[in-house]
Amino acid sequence: MKLSTLLAASIALLPATVMAESKGTVEGIHHWVSQSEVNALKVITNSLASKGYTWQDSAVGGLSGANALQALRTRLAAGNPPATMQFLGYEGLDWAKEGVLRSLNDLYSKNGWDKALAPQLLAFVKSGDDFISVPINMHRQNWVWANKAAFDKAGVSEPKSWDELIADGEKLRAAGVIPLAIGDEPWQILEVFEAILIDVNGPDFYKKAVIDLDESALSSQQMIDTFDKLRKVRGLVDEGFTGRDWAVATGMVASGKAAMQVMGDWAKGEFLAKGMKPGVDFLCFPTPTATPNYKFVIDAFGMFKLDDPKTLAGQDAWAESIMDPEVQKQFNMIKGSIPARSDVSVDDFDSCAKRSFADREAAVKNGVMFGGLTEGFAVQPQFAGVFSDVVGKFFVTDMSSKDAVQALVDGINNAR
Repeated sequence: MKLSTLLAASIALLPATVMAESKGTVEGIHHWVSQSEVNALKVITNSLASKGYTWQDSAVGGLSGANALQALRTRLAAGNPPATMQFLGYEGLDWAKEGVLRSLNDLYSKNGWDKALAPQLLAFVKSGDDFISVPINMHRQNWVWANKAAFDKAGVSEPKSWDELIADGEKLRAAGVIPLAIGDEPWQILEVFEAILIDVNGPDFYKKAVIDLDESALSSQQMIDTFDKLRKVRGLVDEGFTGRDWAVATGMVASGKAAMQVMGDWAKGEFLAKGMKPGVDFLCFPTPTATPNYKFVIDAFGMFKLDDPKTLAGQDAWAESIMDPEVQKQFNMIKGSIPARSDVSVDDFDSCAKRSFADREAAVKNGVMFGGLTEGFAVQPQFAGVFSDVVGKFFVTDMSSKDAVQALVDGINNAR
């Protein structure tokens, strides 16, 4: 075959979006680097490409988004912001106060997006009178993920309390499996601590201690008891947990090396990426409590103020891709989360997601839906950082529960 003929045949196989001249480039900073996260992101970037725009990926993984946030600070200091950035918790609100984010009011008004979002989400995508970001998903944070074969071998099932979970852990160890997979990163440990805090003491205590930062709650016997229970959970962890990434811990459960992981439902995306099926290969259930509650995390993208008309149009296309109901459906079926939009059908989702949908609806109705402390949705970052530092240190040292509570009280007071 002649070279010219071969070249023509090759070009014919290219997607139309690649062949057409791009309308512009949209650069985004984010921290999605695991297999399932990267696959989910492609759903949005493919939608963006169908609108004629090129996605420029600037992924910065690690530390639950802290590394990406530092990269953004460096870019802003240099006067070179990206078109868009993934935000957790108060991050978007803080940047809005700095005056570097675009108002998205025109897009929200045009599309009626606010009507599709739960009230608890609006607090994180709106600053004052301005919408400043668009949410792609809602993760439930307080999940337990379990290897079904390991549970069956040890003769255990979904626990109804943390004491039962701890006792089951000993049965699992006796059956030759690591009971709980975790890493030593403070945010992973804080996931467990805050679940115990609300599950054992109830939503009212959680609100008083974490959201209101009430010193009587922070210094209470209930808080000491929470650290005591975390120490018992520490006994379920193997000694090789130092430096372990969350996705590696998920992989331990997937392979059967470990039985359980307490983690947000981004972990489910890793199981699904390995071809595993809920109820068949792995189990999903909320962290055990007598008072059901729902701890949420959302991933949202804000748009930075830029002058280039092509980039601005690309930002609009990016926002509209994120808020497209079909994109939210396909993205979340891969990512493990559920759509931020409450008007997307649950019919095609797996059993874990359907449980999350139902529990979210009940939590909104009963007033027990709270932002996750770990990812910065429950309280301002300077206070969340104190919880993270104290809990992380407690888990990896022989610090007493009383000393941990005193350090927590002192740290919160110093940060006020």
